[in-house]
Amino acid sequence: MKACLLASLAGAAGLLLGAVAAHARADAASAAPPNLLDLRLEDLMQMTVTSAGKKAQRLDRTAAAIHVITAEDIRRSGATSLPEALRLAPGVHVAQIDANKWSVSVRGLGGRWAGQLLVLMDGRTLYSPLFGGVYWDVQDTLLEDIERIEVIRGPGGTLWGANAVNGVINIITRSAADTQGGLAYVRGGSHESEAAARHGASLGDGIHLRAYAKRTERDPHVLTDRMPYLGGRPTGAAGHDAHDGWGMRRAGFRLDNALGGGDRLTLQGDAYDGDIRQTAITVNPAAAGNALVADAIAADGANLLLRWQRRTAGGELQLQAYVDHAERRAAVLRERIETRDIEFQQRFSLGARQEIVWGVGYRGVAFELDGGYTVSFRHGRHDSALYNVFVQDEIRLRPDVALTLGGKFEHNPYTGTEPQPNARLFWQIDEQQGVWGAWSRAVRMPSRAELDFTLRLANVAPYTAIAFQGNPDLAAARLTAHELGWRRQFGDRLNVEATAFRYDYDDYISLEPLPGFPFSTTSEFRNLMGIRSQGYELSGVWQAGPDWRLRASYARLSIDARPRTGSADAYSPALIEGSGPRHQFQLHSNSRLRHDLDFDAMLYRVGRIAAGDIPAYTRLDLRLAWKPRRDVELSLVGRNLLDQRHFEFLGQDSVASEVPRSFLAELRWHF
Repeated sequence: MKACLLASLAGAAGLLLGAVAAHARADAASAAPPNLLDLRLEDLMQMTVTSAGKKAQRLDRTAAAIHVITAEDIRRSGATSLPEALRLAPGVHVAQIDANKWSVSVRGLGGRWAGQLLVLMDGRTLYSPLFGGVYWDVQDTLLEDIERIEVIRGPGGTLWGANAVNGVINIITRSAADTQGGLAYVRGGSHESEAAARHGASLGDGIHLRAYAKRTERDPHVLTDRMPYLGGRPTGAAGHDAHDGWGMRRAGFRLDNALGGGDRLTLQGDAYDGDIRQTAITVNPAAAGNALVADAIAADGANLLLRWQRRTAGGELQLQAYVDHAERRAAVLRERIETRDIEFQQRFSLGARQEIVWGVGYRGVAFELDGGYTVSFRHGRHDSALYNVFVQDEIRLRPDVALTLGGKFEHNPYTGTEPQPNARLFWQIDEQQGVWGAWSRAVRMPSRAELDFTLRLANVAPYTAIAFQGNPDLAAARLTAHELGWRRQFGDRLNVEATAFRYDYDDYISLEPLPGFPFSTTSEFRNLMGIRSQGYELSGVWQAGPDWRLRASYARLSIDARPRTGSADAYSPALIEGSGPRHQFQLHSNSRLRHDLDFDAMLYRVGRIAAGDIPAYTRLDLRLAWKPRRDVELSLVGRNLLDQRHFEFLGQDSVASEVPRSFLAELRWHF
């Protein structure tokens, strides 16, 4: 499968590059994107989104807590990776663990393997079925090709399936028709460097295509004896190099063909390979304590996606299929995962007051896993298949009131068929104000590791290790969510949004000690934990002047973990309750100092993370950009300017390192 996929991708990319070279024209040069301040606040509120209903709808008429990170938001933030771009969304907690690992979570339960957040890119899931969560070190694209990132804070299981529990992040890239001409940039600074190029061209008859290539290098952080670590602090870790630098090479293409008659065909793919370094925590079975290993991970992968769309009278048909290959070779585990996915969906009107979206899907996943003493699997080779069917009906009760009812039934080989119903009510009070409420149920399917693996964290005596053990009888964790939201636009200068929620989790995974001789140091995953979380989020955008815009947000979160009767887990409640900050605040300022000079400031205040005892911190990022010509931009970015370095999250299977102050300069050219 890997050879076939790589060959297909390489062949398609080769043909694409040849076609681009043959058909590129000087008059096809792409213009720089419009300035963020040229968009009215009304335009931002009425922006079209697709993730909340799997159809196009206005953001201000959506019965969900949804935020859109635009292409201009990303550019003006100076972000150079997807997790850094996600810091821009209110209510999202982004924490860097080391130079190449992040925890990204929505409404708590964070961690490198946080399994409650579904992340997609152009309909392809980035969620890892092995451990849960996302390998952010390999999930990337050319950020300049992103049209928008839609961030839903709240369950999305009815439309998107298992693991869309606390939220959904949908990364949507621009069509090839919108990326004509060329783009090249180089950036370098105190801790990273990157170079990339992209070119797009028209082949006539509605056919547009683009290709890109990029190379990224990031320097290692620094280890200190203050580092947080799950289960204790390994000895001998302090030093000058955390051995967590990384380099990645990536290339990809996209072809869009407007076939006529309302049909559209998209073919796109990416391939990558890189070297990712970490200070891994391993166990020597013949010695007390643990060992820190300077590990080098070789990672490579490729994906290929095909999507056909047809617009019909009052509706749309879509068929999408993709294949994805991912491979990682580390000291403690070698993994190879192949994913094959196909989905069909239809949207149509039923009478004058109903609009229905329904679909069916299949996903097959093949695992090849080769571990050792630290990480081992009972079944190294395993195939799984998931089937689903969903339907959602939006009913217009009155011109200003819409009721949405839906459900998804997804069958997996581990926990059987899981229903995920959903009910949402939206009331458009007037043209400037709307309120909505929602009740929904979502499930988190156990990851392959939680069902099958053994993880040994540290030795407490010769031949006796603290270990976690998978359980093939695990049930799916279930969430029942209640949400209430309100939006209002005050004239043409101020937008405000407020959301409140309460989550009740049942059958959440606990770590139950097993009896053993002479000591019990092994814990098994069980479904003996209940969790209640609640909180609220406030955000607003103020047009302070013609060339100055401010955006602020605040998020409050409270989590209460409740072990069920029969649980002896004394460890997980504190870890769950301390998995995210109780308070988050951010303030963004975007200003145009003159027609060719932009200044942007991003201030983040993140509360204490109790798990790992991570202190609260304040982060300030600044960006100054100068455009000597319409197609050329020079920028200087400073990050974490208030601290020389600080921790943001704890390490789990590897050692955490401090995020340093950094500076970055970039030259960007549209041609």
